[in-house]
Amino acid sequence: MRDSWLYQWLTAEPDPTVVTIDLRETYTIGPVLRLLERLVTPMVTRWEQSRLNEVATALSDRGRRLAESSRVVRWLARLFVPPEPEDRSEDARDDR
Repeated sequence: MRDSWLYQWLTAEPDPTVVTIDLRETYTIGPVLRLLERLVTPMVTRWEQSRLNEVATALSDRGRRLAESSRVVRWLARLFVPPEPEDRSEDARDDR
């Protein structure tokens, strides 16, 4: 949770020239952040050590390998490759 963009944005150190309010000390956001820290931190630790995490990771890896071997997925990947940029050098302008 502490690596999330929202958490870092909410708890970032303030710029000395800007007046800021530490939301951790407010009546509305502070309790929510403390509750999230108490709930999410142990849950993340348990998830990382769980068998379900291992199974989910294995299934994800297998699904990725299956998708990479699929002709349809390779075709879609080629479809979304951006085109080569046009040559804008002076030589290219002279040829026109």
